[in-house]
Amino acid sequence: MNRDRVDQIISGMKSFPKETYYKGELLNEMLLLQQEIIGLTFNDDHAMTADLRTYDVIRHLEQLNEECGHPADEELRQFATDGKKLTNLIKAEISGNRGEEKACAALERISSPGVVLRNIELTDGTYRTELDVLVITPKSLTIVEVKNSSKDIYIAENGSYYKTGEFLKWDCNIADKMALRERLLRQALSAVGITDVVIRGVVVFTNNHIEVQNRCPKIHTCFTDQLLDFVENGKSDRLYDHEDIRKMQECIDNARCRECYRPDFDVMQFKQDYAILMSILEESKASLESDAEAVERVEKANDSDISTIMVGGQNSSSANHNTGKEEIKKQIHGHWFKGACVAMAGVAVGLFTGMLISKR
Repeated sequence: MNRDRVDQIISGMKSFPKETYYKGELLNEMLLLQQEIIGLTFNDDHAMTADLRTYDVIRHLEQLNEECGHPADEELRQFATDGKKLTNLIKAEISGNRGEEKACAALERISSPGVVLRNIELTDGTYRTELDVLVITPKSLTIVEVKNSSKDIYIAENGSYYKTGEFLKWDCNIADKMALRERLLRQALSAVGITDVVIRGVVVFTNNHIEVQNRCPKIHTCFTDQLLDFVENGKSDRLYDHEDIRKMQECIDNARCRECYRPDFDVMQFKQDYAILMSILEESKASLESDAEAVERVEKANDSDISTIMVGGQNSSSANHNTGKEEIKKQIHGHWFKGACVAMAGVAVGLFTGMLISKR
């Protein structure tokens, strides 16, 4: 590994220059980081014109590692794990933003006077949460949790939220999350004397092609086209006038948590892992290309030129001058063939062990 090359790669990456970020800043930084590793991995012109993602980088480096005789298996596994996490974080942010846009578009047709607030982060110093959408109308306040899922959903009686498919995949306890949001919202309002408010919560699904089974009595669910009716049909013993709504909005805006926080993954470690991987593969590829050029020179050389060809860092003149082209080519191929044989032997042992276990 070339330490100078590793430092050069890392210093050339400009994404995530800070340690902490506001939530709204993260997506742009993650997209920039993805574009940086694409540009470093592929030809710049190709990277700019093609629709490439992090998983394209992973596949390309897997292929290069195989061609080079597997010199960076461990480094590749680590990078692939973190690269998939980066991809999932980007997808989650984009999917969440699209879902919120759909929900807010449905609320544009609301007939009640009121306000629609988005991405409200609240904290009590110990717990922290975010309200995707909050709708304030004369009748009630509605906390809207937006889900833009492509999977069918099952919500158990205790509030456990699962994505369904071949297996149930637990995501969170949605009842606990909604209860925390209501508690922190009431806490913010009560700080300025607003206590007699009706607060409701609903989980809205923006993909109406999925099936949602809700067994939790504490949770209300609907699809996007049902959201407007849910919000407008709230019931209250009193109606809030324009001044009440203005006061609540001002209170909530003042209570917003404006603290920055660290990304959900170690960015510096990710950059370092990528740089080390690239350095190893670049060196291995350069070695293979050097060997290939040496073979080509041997093929083109006259017998009288054989003694001047460098093999393995030593002049072949020190060897027996009767050594022919084939012998020199064998020496050259030996540099990379030995490594390939070791890798193939490892695969063979693994397959043989698997066969013995299956027979038992």
